[in-house]
Amino acid sequence: MKKLFSLFVLSLSLMAASAQRYVTLDQLSDGWAQKNLTGVKDGNILTLLTAFNKVWPTTPATELLKRPITNNDGDSYDIVVDRPNGYVSAQELGDDGEDIAACVWKRSNGHKLFAVVYTRYHGLFPHPIALFYDYDATKQTLTPEPNGLSRFKPAYTDATVDAVHIQLPQHGKDVVVQEYLMGWHASIEHTYKWDGMKPHFSHVNVAHIDKMRSLYDVRFDNGEVSKFTKFALYDFDEDDNPELWLSSENEEYQAIFSVVDGDAQMLSATYYKTHFMFHPSVIGAAGGCGTGCFSAEYVLIEKSKSKHSFVDFQEYNYETDEVSHSYSFDDKDISTQEGERIIDTFGEPQEVTPQFQPLFAAE
Repeated sequence: MKKLFSLFVLSLSLMAASAQRYVTLDQLSDGWAQKNLTGVKDGNILTLLTAFNKVWPTTPATELLKRPITNNDGDSYDIVVDRPNGYVSAQELGDDGEDIAACVWKRSNGHKLFAVVYTRYHGLFPHPIALFYDYDATKQTLTPEPNGLSRFKPAYTDATVDAVHIQLPQHGKDVVVQEYLMGWHASIEHTYKWDGMKPHFSHVNVAHIDKMRSLYDVRFDNGEVSKFTKFALYDFDEDDNPELWLSSENEEYQAIFSVVDGDAQMLSATYYKTHFMFHPSVIGAAGGCGTGCFSAEYVLIEKSKSKHSFVDFQEYNYETDEVSHSYSFDDKDISTQEGERIIDTFGEPQEVTPQFQPLFAAE
């Protein structure tokens, strides 16, 4: 009995050791940049991944290396091995789990750049980490080389859940980072182009951008002014689904859009004669509309959509030196008393400073 018990304990110990031999993605994320890898014989994608997995062993890499051939009918992983293009991947089946993709580029200095991307899934939400190494064939070393991609942060950093997917190239050389916003049912794509040494940030493409440009052009009847070159994400009604703020380079022409369930709608817009005004969950666009004329058009937002519209039309009387107000709510004229009451409900004005990022949408 004592011998059987000892064997049972030994078995449990071996199982525990086996379970503990893999690093977690948190451990990998915290430690990979501090450790060089040595004794790497060649720059073949499988050789590089094998050397990496010896130091940082994970389940998906180990499963891929057990039988390194393309297999889309596996019980646990769909595996792609493309040696000529220097690309491999292992996608774990099911909603939860961990995936791996790796690729290698030839660098203009005679070295190679080796990239590994791990993606951890919780349901539909991917959480990737990107690792980059310089491979020196002469020294047979892989040296950690953090860059813009390994430090990538979503454009909307206030998101409750960051849904990001980093797509390494099996064909071509560009890397695409898809930032998926659940309320939008659409993504923002950040493209990094290969420059001979590393992928460098090139441009951003926002879903529905063509429709947004068209909405703005129709509003101002001039297709020349909507040269949007930068964007920002800002949650005006604090519902965890951000609105999209587009701007020209000189910030004279701007527009704010809601995107909900794949549908984009323009909430408010300005051109060189107007400017934005902000209150909690309220966006206004105001400016002159002729001699002695001033107009302020507001939209009241709820759940990322326009709930009500409100217009304050002001006209200056030069004879009496007075300003008269005409108000409308949801396109219906209302009394001065009711208009003033609605303005009082807006609350204190807010200063909103967008953190614009460059936008070069694909035509």
